[in-house]
Amino acid sequence: MKTHLQRIEKLRNLLDKAKCDAFLVNHPANLNYYTGYSGDSAYFLLSADQDQFFTDGRYTTQAADEIPDSLELIRINSLNNLCQQIKENPKIKKLGIDEGNLSAGTWLKLRRSLNRKEPVAVASILSEPRKYKDSEEIAHLRKAIEIAEAALLKSLPQLHPGISESDLAAEIEYQMRRAGGEKVAFPLIIASGPRSALPHGVASKRFINPGDIVTIDFGACYRGYHSDQTCTFFLEAPDQEVQRVYNTLYQAQSHGLKALEAEITAKELDHQVREVLTKAKLGQWFSHGTGHGIGLEIHEAPSISQHSPDGILEPGMVFTIEPGCYFPNRWGIRIEDMIHLGDQGAEKLTTIDKSLEKMIIA
Repeated sequence: MKTHLQRIEKLRNLLDKAKCDAFLVNHPANLNYYTGYSGDSAYFLLSADQDQFFTDGRYTTQAADEIPDSLELIRINSLNNLCQQIKENPKIKKLGIDEGNLSAGTWLKLRRSLNRKEPVAVASILSEPRKYKDSEEIAHLRKAIEIAEAALLKSLPQLHPGISESDLAAEIEYQMRRAGGEKVAFPLIIASGPRSALPHGVASKRFINPGDIVTIDFGACYRGYHSDQTCTFFLEAPDQEVQRVYNTLYQAQSHGLKALEAEITAKELDHQVREVLTKAKLGQWFSHGTGHGIGLEIHEAPSISQHSPDGILEPGMVFTIEPGCYFPNRWGIRIEDMIHLGDQGAEKLTTIDKSLEKMIIA
C-alpha cells in the first residue's frame, strides 16, 4: 500500500506537466501500478486534492481489498454516474483521460457527457513512470521468470517427434500454473519445422517431426508482471547453415549486451544488434525490432527498433533483446532474453543458457 501511495503522489505531480486539473485512469496496467487494483471495469479519478476510485457492484469488494484506504471508493452503475461526478466538480476544467484502453464509443461518450470539461489524451504521460522498475517490481519479474523457466524445463521431456505444438503448449501452461503462475503472459508460441519461420507462430495442431527446429516463445505472469523469452531447440544436430545462423544471432545478442556498457539510445542498440546480422549477410531476414519493454504489459516502453524515439536507455528499464532470422517455408531461429538496466550496468534476468550446444536435445 505504501508503494502505491508513493506512486499516486508521483502521478499527482504530473498534472502540471499535462496541464490538466485531473486524470481519469482506467487502463488495467495503470490501475494496477498506481492503486494495486488487479481487476477491470474501474476508473481512478485523481486531482490536486482528491482521489476517487469508481467501479460497479461486481468489483467493489475486490477493490476495497486491494486499493489504499485513503482512496474514496464509489460504486457506480454506469459511465453516466462517473461523468456526473466529474461534471459536478467545479475544479475540473481540463480532464486528462487514459485513452489507451478506451473504445472509440466510450471516448465519444465521455466527450459528450462531460459538457464543458475538455478531455485530453494523456496515456503516454500516465505510463511514463512505469518504464522505471523499482526493487519490488524486479522481484516480481524474477519470480515470473523463475516460474516460466521451471515450467519449460519440466515440459522438455515431452518435446519429441509425435507431440503436437498445441499439446506441448498445454503442458507448459499447466506446469506454469502448478508453479504459481497466474496465467501465461501471452498465447505461447511453439513453431516447429517450416512454421519456425513465423515470428508469431502461435502453437498449432501440427505434429513435431524428427529433425525439426522448434521455436518456443514463452512467459508467465506473477502478480501482474510478465516474463518473456525465446529458446530455439533442435531435435537433431543442426547442419552448418543452421549453425552459422544460430551462432550469428547469439553473437548479435551478446554484442547488444556489451553495447549497454555505455550510454546508448534504443535506436542505437537496435543498430548495434542489427549490424552484426547485416555484416553476416543475414540482415534482410531480421524482420522485427530488437526488443521491447516488459512489465505489467507484455509490450510496453521502451521500444527498441529502428523507429524508436530519441533518448538514452536509463537505469530501471527492463526490456528484451531478441534477434531472429526467418526463412519463409524453411525454418527460423530467435534468441530472446530479458535485460534489466541497473545502476551497475546491464543484467540478464532470464537464466537459461542459450548457447547452441545447450539447445540440441536429440
